[in-house]
Amino acid sequence: MLVARTFPLLLSLAFAQPALAQVDPGAGAWKLDGPFATVTAGGIGIPAVAGALSLSQTGEASLKGKGVDNVAQYESDDHEIQGTIYVFYPRYADTALATWATDRAIRERFGPNVTLAADSVVTVGGVPHAGVRRIYQKGELTAGKPLTTAAGFVRAGSWIIAVRVSGPSARNADVEAALDALLAGMRFDGKDKPMEASPLNLAAPCPAVEGKRAKLLKDKAASSNTLLASLLGGSIVIDDKTDGTVTRATLLAFPQNGAKALCLRGVVDTGQRKLDVLSPANADDGQIALILLDDAGGTFAVEPALLLGKGFVVKHYGIGTVDVLGSYDAMPTLAQIGDIMSGADKQGGIIRSSTTFTPDGKSTINIDPDTLK
Repeated sequence: MLVARTFPLLLSLAFAQPALAQVDPGAGAWKLDGPFATVTAGGIGIPAVAGALSLSQTGEASLKGKGVDNVAQYESDDHEIQGTIYVFYPRYADTALATWATDRAIRERFGPNVTLAADSVVTVGGVPHAGVRRIYQKGELTAGKPLTTAAGFVRAGSWIIAVRVSGPSARNADVEAALDALLAGMRFDGKDKPMEASPLNLAAPCPAVEGKRAKLLKDKAASSNTLLASLLGGSIVIDDKTDGTVTRATLLAFPQNGAKALCLRGVVDTGQRKLDVLSPANADDGQIALILLDDAGGTFAVEPALLLGKGFVVKHYGIGTVDVLGSYDAMPTLAQIGDIMSGADKQGGIIRSSTTFTPDGKSTINIDPDTLK
């Protein structure tokens, strides 16, 4: 897979930006303060008690010690209802994409009978229209024992907060009440405030647009794009203004927190699994291909190469990271995208640059110097 690829000789460039939120190394990923647990790096607080649930454990799901992939677990006194909150820092942060990825994960885990019973936008921590709320029913881990799963999604700056609560269908009211209490009880004491969200808007399958195979651009021609492409797109916003508790921003990356409609372009075969390709439903929103690798922010994207003025660049977005791969003269076909992801297209899959972002506003770019020659 892409993340396993190694760089040749690297140049390292560090870009310092104004300090915004500091990680206290002595405090760990979470701070427990009375009725709240707060993510140290983001100032995002969650309630210790929510309906039938009580906080049982906090920690980091991955990237230990970095504070960018945080998890909190909840449980009811009778152990019948469980809840999880993930607070993570993906470089392609979007509530609509988080909704899609979690929907897929829920259906894969709880079986083919799962139905979406409710889908709405709700107030989060006193901020209106800040979260997506979904209720799933008829899931099963054990035959004959149906489950209800409730899920919520919030974007605050470059952070995504994903909430899941599951329990027996007979406890449906308790499951929903716990989700609502978790969302209502959140607080945002750091610089990152909730952004307005819209429900996932999935239109009909995309019109057939497959053309001829795109040509890989030589690295010398795409060197400027290699250097700075990781700083564009994804979680980048412009005109970021906070009005009271609501952050209003012009989001550069499609689908703009659900404001834009998605369609299914098709499926790519990575050699390990087959994955859907999401694209804009409206031609006015341009051309882009998004493949969600998991429900933790992993996104494979083919985007317009803005610095080149033409063509497309391939990127792999992760938690706090962006890898820039090959650039092409046109949108690659589905077969080409599958080849890049599987490693069959060795040149297109080479990482030209890799950038790490931290919540304190710093970024470090590692560049393959051969791309600058």
